[in-house]
Amino acid sequence: MKLHPVEIAKEIKAFSFFKSFSEDLLLQASAMIHTESFPAESFILQEGKKNSSLFFLRSGKVEVSLAGEVIATLETPGEVFGEMSVITSNLTSTTVKALTPVECFVIRSEDFAHVHPKDKDRFQALLFQIYCFILTERLMRTNEKARLFEILNRELHEAQSAIEKSGGGKVLLVEPDKKQQLPIRMALGGTGVQLDIANDSEMGQAFLKENQYDIVLCEEACVDVLKSVQDNKLSPYAVLLTSKDVQGNLQILERNRFVDHIISRDAEDKNATIRYVLTALSKLLNKDLFGIEKYLTWGVEVQNKTVSHSAQREELREELYTYFKKMGIRSTVLDRVNTVVEEMLMNAIYDAPVDSQGKSIFNHISRKEEIQLDTHQQSQLRYASDGVLLAVSVKDPFGSLTKNIIVDYLISCYSGQAGSMNSNKGGAGRGLHQIIENADLTVFNVKKGVRTEVICLFNVDGQKKEAQPSFHYFFV
Repeated sequence: MKLHPVEIAKEIKAFSFFKSFSEDLLLQASAMIHTESFPAESFILQEGKKNSSLFFLRSGKVEVSLAGEVIATLETPGEVFGEMSVITSNLTSTTVKALTPVECFVIRSEDFAHVHPKDKDRFQALLFQIYCFILTERLMRTNEKARLFEILNRELHEAQSAIEKSGGGKVLLVEPDKKQQLPIRMALGGTGVQLDIANDSEMGQAFLKENQYDIVLCEEACVDVLKSVQDNKLSPYAVLLTSKDVQGNLQILERNRFVDHIISRDAEDKNATIRYVLTALSKLLNKDLFGIEKYLTWGVEVQNKTVSHSAQREELREELYTYFKKMGIRSTVLDRVNTVVEEMLMNAIYDAPVDSQGKSIFNHISRKEEIQLDTHQQSQLRYASDGVLLAVSVKDPFGSLTKNIIVDYLISCYSGQAGSMNSNKGGAGRGLHQIIENADLTVFNVKKGVRTEVICLFNVDGQKKEAQPSFHYFFV
């Protein structure tokens, strides 16, 4: 059904591209716009072919590829494609394929041939105004990508330098998926680390018979290699590599509670995999687990606050909120940060303190009852942001958190039995679950009987990028 320009104007007004258009300009643009539908698996644009149409995604999902490699997927209404070939009159540089049934709003250059001569200048001016908006938006996006790339490069350089300071080492990776081997090759290149790669468990076992390794990294399907490493004391550190799916990870960890170190990774995000693998190896090789600085760009200013009593929680959260608000962090992010920090502080005050026998001191007390911590019981709240990630952590001096607590509590929460483990305890039993669900990544660092640190990372762009929450942990 053909849409009236008024209907089109009402719809495109919500697109980020058209938000700055006046009502008159919107109506003029809408008079030039057609609607087109594309079935799933069809090609909307093909690399090397002529294109004279400007496309605005209305619904559905498209894949953009260059030289056969996928470089982006678009599914947000209002996304623009086809613009460069129209503006430059060159052949299309990328292929755009419909992954689902797709609807687009389209402006065709050839339609201007039918415009009455007295209106041609006005429509030509409108078209150039649209092109100007597109190029400005593209330039802003390119500048932002360049900034993020520079920050990532600095992060990787610092992580690689930290590994070099450790004297390198020898690492075995057991990973059947060659595509997933690549980010780890890239991560360790130039660090002085010698990397051996096994494509399956059998090859991994063969490597272990012939060599001594400082760290063994193992994909979840080959966890039997890690069991062999632990049982035979073949390496100081055995690290399990899992997917992002926290519930799937819990099933694996429930069956393999011997695993002391876990890194979850996103198969589609090579940069994150490189960053987090480098950070993990640096922590282990340097025997230095603690500090949010390891997850942020070098040189960030870290705020440090002492947690001395339960009534302080609101004041600490308000200070943190104000600090990040002044930095320009969005409220949507800060709301999640606030939830996480409250749970972290509650855990540090009521759950973490234990006596010399390892028995909880305050865990049985109602969370409404005020607690004053002695100097040796006090925790540290730390927070900072490098413009890409926001990090908060709480570090206590007890090291009483265990793998079993993390796994068992999360299993109870995800199976709908939150609180079932909280007999004779003052809390609701959802703290760890709330922390992991609200952060983009949660990292648990534990030195038994000495220190526990929980780090939560958030993407500052305002979107919770992780559809599935994820966590890492390191126990020594």
